[in-house]
Amino acid sequence: MITVKSKIKDICANDEAYEIVHELNPGFDRDDPRLHEADNMSLKALLAFPASKCPKDLQKKIAAALEEAEIED
Repeated sequence: MITVKSKIKDICANDEAYEIVHELNPGFDRDDPRLHEADNMSLKALLAFPASKCPKDLQKKIAAALEEAEIED
């Protein structure tokens, strides 16, 4: 199942998971080459970086939305 512990490359490859994350955090853009530098990093780890500018409450919303969607990888 895809969660915030999934790798960036797996989230970007899955349209449903990508749309959930992108809708909640428009700065998450799979066409941004900088994002692909983090392909093997988990989404949770990426969002925790200060440079991501993703507040903890938004991180929690993203995690909940992905878990609720129950997307199989």
